[in-house]
Amino acid sequence: MNTKHLKARILDLALQGKLVENSRIPNDVKSRIPTDFNPPFEIPNSWAWVKLGDLGEYKKGPFGSSLTKSIFVPKSANSIKVYEQKNAIQKNFELGDYFITKEYFLEKMQGFIVKPNDIIISCAGTIGEVYRIPKEAPQGIINQALMRVRLNDLTIFEWFIVAFNFVITANSHQAKGTAIKNIPPFYILKSLYIPLPPKDEQERIVKKIDELFSQIDILDKHKESLLKNIKHTKTRILYLALQGKLVENSKIPNDVKSRIPSDFNPHFEIPNSWAWVKLGDICEISSGGTPSRNEAEFWENGTIPWLKIADIKDDYVNSSSEFITQKGLENSSAKIFKKGTLLFTIFATLGEVAILNIDASTNQAIVGLTPKKDNYITKFIFFALKNIKNSVNLIGRGATQKNINQTILKNLYIPLPPLDEQERIVKKIDELFEILEVIENSL
Repeated sequence: MNTKHLKARILDLALQGKLVENSRIPNDVKSRIPTDFNPPFEIPNSWAWVKLGDLGEYKKGPFGSSLTKSIFVPKSANSIKVYEQKNAIQKNFELGDYFITKEYFLEKMQGFIVKPNDIIISCAGTIGEVYRIPKEAPQGIINQALMRVRLNDLTIFEWFIVAFNFVITANSHQAKGTAIKNIPPFYILKSLYIPLPPKDEQERIVKKIDELFSQIDILDKHKESLLKNIKHTKTRILYLALQGKLVENSKIPNDVKSRIPSDFNPHFEIPNSWAWVKLGDICEISSGGTPSRNEAEFWENGTIPWLKIADIKDDYVNSSSEFITQKGLENSSAKIFKKGTLLFTIFATLGEVAILNIDASTNQAIVGLTPKKDNYITKFIFFALKNIKNSVNLIGRGATQKNINQTILKNLYIPLPPLDEQERIVKKIDELFEILEVIENSL
């Protein structure tokens, strides 16, 4: 669930008069719509299209060298507060450390005064953040990153906030600036139209928006917790699967003879029909390599996918960010792993595992694992490797960057059920993970 888009949709409906029942009392504001104005959508008959310039007085903060650090003074009983962008963004009049003398204010800054019930709007960088100066706030001035709005009718304040954000977003293509977008110039801003409902409907719409937004905020607040629970559930599913507790156990014992040394202590029990096996006994394991970066012919116009740890982001690898040439392959320890090969990271970021969906080479931080026989299912080994990620990290060596070598990896044990049970376990995990991912994607 994209809560940001959901809120935007609610505002769209509100501004079109589709969120609450329309008022039966027509708006007493007479709109003067020029012939060249094409409303972006229809509004109820009781509403009116009005210019922003007709709703109040607008004033941007001083530009140029009017407000520089050289004229700022410490806060005192005789100083005047300079309101900043963060006051608007964080909705807090107490923030800020800039003040000017009363003398400088009286001489040059009276035109930029801001007082209780005035509205300040951030108009550079983060644009369109609206804040109404509360009654307890001190009188001050706006700086160059703010605009002051003094409404003719304070009772439309809540609706003004809703409509102003809409009109700024809708007309953001007219904002000036390259790296930083700004509020449109005054002559454009004042000529922009907003829909205006009767006052009783304004109140009902704002109340409904607040109710819906508060519910969405609750969902947003718990979203992170839900995502953590989903991740924990996936881990738990793998843990149960690898103990033989996810599906009915096979009645046909595993034909793999496990050779478990006396110093191996399994972390959990497995069914009698299963076996503990070393990865090196059931998989061919080899690592990749990196062609010399000093040789352009090993890299330029390369067509062979070459994978780094950063390319292993999902369960399946479908592409690479870099490519090497045939010469690069032949003049390095890099090798091509076939589609279906298991990939496992052994350096720095340990224990990331994925299945290749393409033929590709890798660097030396990634090993490829290929089952030696047909009675080992790659996807089952994939899940088994996911399950031992924490164990791999615990045995990883190195001070700043942990790593393991192929010998350590080949001697790692995983539980292995009979082939038919491997198939049923993989199918059940896929089914459960698919359900969890649907829930995850809906949040």
